[in-house]
Amino acid sequence: MAQKIKPLPIGVQAMSIRHMFTEGKVSTVHDQQLTWTQSISPSPLGGLYKVKLVYHINQVPKIYVLDPKPLPLANGRTKLPHCYDQKEQRLCLYYPDGKEWNKTMLLATTVIPWTYEWLYHYEIWLGTGEWTGGGVHPQNNLPKKQDENE
Repeated sequence: MAQKIKPLPIGVQAMSIRHMFTEGKVSTVHDQQLTWTQSISPSPLGGLYKVKLVYHINQVPKIYVLDPKPLPLANGRTKLPHCYDQKEQRLCLYYPDGKEWNKTMLLATTVIPWTYEWLYHYEIWLGTGEWTGGGVHPQNNLPKKQDENE
């Protein structure tokens, strides 16, 4: 029988984020959910992006770029690489099989640094059209197959 993973408490997650990302804003709701927003730059020469993390203790963390939105900067491209949702532009930062991230890990040392890394590779993609960040693209991000009859 597999042992159920006990998540780190929201208070511990919030405290570690506040400690490591002092410029950001962290708020919690009933020890079940936290949000973090901060403007970050992926490199010394990179742009400045306002990002938002939403984490509910019973769900996976979700990261969004609030401003500027990544797709409008993409020079006419219609899809962002490594996004779970093109409309919401929710970033794909890890493969959700529980091996790269799970509820026992600190967001401040995993998901948040991965956001910086995603933005770094996003800026390279803007310039070259090639995604250099590796990984597996989410299936719902793939183009739909055309019927042979069309």
